[in-house]
Amino acid sequence: MSRSRGTARIASTGALLLTVTLAVSGCTGVEIGDRPAQSAVPSSDISSAAPQPTAEPEPKPTVGERPAPDDDWQVFTDPEALVSFELPPGWTAQPIEDPGEGFEPDSVHVAVENADGDPMAELHTGISAADGDCSPADASPYTVILSQPVDLPSTAESDQSIDPRLVVRLIEGYRFFSSYGVTDVVGGADGAACELANTVQGPEHIGLYSFGDAISLAALTPEQVGSRTASFETIADAEEFFDSGQFTEIRRMIASLDVAE
Repeated sequence: MSRSRGTARIASTGALLLTVTLAVSGCTGVEIGDRPAQSAVPSSDISSAAPQPTAEPEPKPTVGERPAPDDDWQVFTDPEALVSFELPPGWTAQPIEDPGEGFEPDSVHVAVENADGDPMAELHTGISAADGDCSPADASPYTVILSQPVDLPSTAESDQSIDPRLVVRLIEGYRFFSSYGVTDVVGGADGAACELANTVQGPEHIGLYSFGDAISLAALTPEQVGSRTASFETIADAEEFFDSGQFTEIRRMIASLDVAE
């Protein structure tokens, strides 16, 4: 009897140890070296916390591929295909690495030189609009000696807006200072202005853009005149120059400008 009771006691003890072992194992749910148990966060919360896919930005419009001219002229197109124009033989168009202040990020800046390395024009997009305040006392008379319609996009809607044109204008100071370029705004009221803008208000991806010898023109003092300042003694002198073959290539180049819409 005592042996049976001892055997029963040992069996009972073994069963108890087995129960405790199973109970402990059931509480942890893992073994050492196994991955940790899953979080208690409900599956619905996990799925809602997952990052949502972002929409791809709309691609910018680009200019279409244009055929090469019939003569020896070449076609320049910027790497983003936002602008394109024709170049005379031997002329070069190079990016301007540091255009300075006054432009929006990611804008286009190109300098055009003739075969002798002389600057002929610059193209800029993303121009920051300047303050247009001008009192009548500060305005100077100006003269338009060329106004040629050009097929360019413009979103200008002010009272001074006009269809885009290639213009050559003179503004009167101690000499007649000249400038050429594209514009979609009249110079000023009653034939006088503080500054003449060679700019066109383009679509959002282009912004305010310019193609000419200067973004704007103003009458200068002798102290402000530099080596690249274009000026004439008389209006007749200016008309003679801009009607000559020296300006013919510049005029064709600027008029060939194509801007992505």
